[in-house]
Amino acid sequence: MRATWGSKIGFILAAAGSAIGLGNIWRFPYLAAQNGGGAFLLIYLLCVGFLGYFLLTAKLAFGHIAQTNFVDGFQRVVSEKISPWWARIGGGITLFNIFAVAAVYIIVIGWTLSYVVATGENLFGAQKIQIDKDLFGTLTASFGQQLLWVALCMVAAGLILAKGVKKGIEKVSLYLMPILFLLLLFMVGWMIFLPGAWKGFAYLFVPHWEQLGFSPQGFHWQQFAHLTLLALGQAIYSLSLGIGVCFIYGSYLKAGSNIKKSALYVAVLDTCVAILASMIVLPAVFAFDLNAGQGPSLSFVTLPFVFEQMAGGDYLMFAFFALLFLSALTSLISIYEPAINLIMEKANYSRVKATLATLGINLVCALVVLASFTKKINVGKDLFDLFDYITGTYTLGAMVLVYCLFMGWKICPRLLQNLHNNGPAFKAYFRFVLKWLAPVVLVLLFISA
Repeated sequence: MRATWGSKIGFILAAAGSAIGLGNIWRFPYLAAQNGGGAFLLIYLLCVGFLGYFLLTAKLAFGHIAQTNFVDGFQRVVSEKISPWWARIGGGITLFNIFAVAAVYIIVIGWTLSYVVATGENLFGAQKIQIDKDLFGTLTASFGQQLLWVALCMVAAGLILAKGVKKGIEKVSLYLMPILFLLLLFMVGWMIFLPGAWKGFAYLFVPHWEQLGFSPQGFHWQQFAHLTLLALGQAIYSLSLGIGVCFIYGSYLKAGSNIKKSALYVAVLDTCVAILASMIVLPAVFAFDLNAGQGPSLSFVTLPFVFEQMAGGDYLMFAFFALLFLSALTSLISIYEPAINLIMEKANYSRVKATLATLGINLVCALVVLASFTKKINVGKDLFDLFDYITGTYTLGAMVLVYCLFMGWKICPRLLQNLHNNGPAFKAYFRFVLKWLAPVVLVLLFISA
């Protein structure tokens, strides 16, 4: 018998937890900082509202109809015999994305856990640890230290996943997601009263038209396209559209579930977290006149320096990294779940065995990635950056493209039948997104890359 969610709120929080992770709290703020703040936020909101929400709804509905794993789902939802290449390509890319993303993601989560421990020692321990670029450099250069944190994160995720959908994923989400939001709101409230923080808020919420491509000399199409494609890529990354999570979580929904409304809640919660995280990072950085566009190291190098200059900085630093770890853990669980479900159904494994198999594969991949960028092995390139580049630039979008073509041209009527209260305008735009808008935009994304 297939597992199901215990409650509507449990599913929404679990699905939101899959979307809310490092993509929102770590990645979104530095992308916004590097790409015009308010201009990037405006385009991102449009991408989520006019594209991301409909793709999320479609994939949840696809999974709900299929009631199986992401490989067999293609054949399950159509009455006629279809080409096996749908499952081979769609399922193959999805499986690659799961383990390629997890290999990088688990390392970054390990960094966050190490910072939670370090900042916790500053609050409750006897010795003061300097949280700076030297600490980050020492951590990322050490194969052994990172392996320890990676293993601890895997154990935490594995213990939750082994308990199943209701007792594991859903139960943890019901506790962790409210804590995450409370931490976010607490830190945003603190930033509001930080002297000079208004510059960061203005940068985030006031679009500068020149960043969108408008200037006295005319409209610069390439700049607008670059910003749009960055925002769309972030939306795909943030909403977990490229690793099979939406499909599997949709397959656990009970009959009669209001998928459209649930997808709306997930998209809104996910976007709110991205904005709230930016309301922590950007005001803090701007208040001290630091460079906001430093990229991935912003959270691990720049922000600790900022917190140390503030009243109650040790508490804020601990709260921030605890927030980062909790959000990352909920996403890690969701990354593993499609692979666990596939192994259970294809190999007829118990959930515990499938969880151990998934963790084992991820551990091997993470070991290779760690060894490459700590110079333990020479493969000609840092695999951390390579996996991040390939998935973020190509394979996540490629997986969405395959699903869009299948959903738009093969099963669109069935998807609409599975949704509630569809007016003519919704039906027309839903078809347009799946058949034309999403595929064309994704192809442009690949060309641009």
